[in-house]
Amino acid sequence: MEALEWELLHILKPNNGTKFALLLLNQPLKPELEIFHQLWSKAIFKATVDGGTNELYDNMAEQRGKYLPNLITGDFDSARQEVLQFYKEKGVEIVNTPDQDDTDFTKCLKIILEKRKTYQIDCVVALSAFGGRLDQQFANINTLFTAHQLAGSIPVYLLSSQSMSCLLQKGCHRLMVDSGMEGESCGLVPIGGQCNSITTTGLKWNLEGQSMCFGGLISTSNTWNGADIVTVETDSPLLWMMNLKSNSAS
Repeated sequence: MEALEWELLHILKPNNGTKFALLLLNQPLKPELEIFHQLWSKAIFKATVDGGTNELYDNMAEQRGKYLPNLITGDFDSARQEVLQFYKEKGVEIVNTPDQDDTDFTKCLKIILEKRKTYQIDCVVALSAFGGRLDQQFANINTLFTAHQLAGSIPVYLLSSQSMSCLLQKGCHRLMVDSGMEGESCGLVPIGGQCNSITTTGLKWNLEGQSMCFGGLISTSNTWNGADIVTVETDSPLLWMMNLKSNSAS
């Protein structure tokens, strides 16, 4: 079985040519500003999700006209009307998505995936995915499952200034961990249910066909063994988590 390759933190490197869409979620942007600027300058498509639009507007101040997203979407129970009006006058596409069966993040992702061929998007990065309410963080993780149903193998990364996560589906995976931006810890969690067989290489504490589930074994506070690539073979979806070095966006 051919392994799916994940670039992980390599997408942050200045000379990386990956074409990605950036989603700004509804969490405080100020703690993420350093990594935000780096991502914004590289993204080929940019979107803000409901209250994330307020964060962009408030944090860019006098430079608002230089930071115009391609798309603003959501049910707009958080985005302020004067903020939406500002971007509307600047010609930004604004799409109201009132459906309450999906989160604003999921609905925005659906729209971006529809535009994937036009913009040749290789992957999607959702910034400000962690912090704040715990239920919203679980909703963001649930969107990773939705992304697979919508677009198969297109990588979707949840990112903050401190950590990155992605969902590894059943199969073999090669995770690139040699960008120089990796922190000291990583983990694998069977977030969708029990995994009966997981095998890894490249970790300090590797798994060799073990099962994992909540109430049993999960892999947290793991770390690297010095290899450039971590391999993971799993029989069920598995959440990969890793932390970033301090100031890794600089």
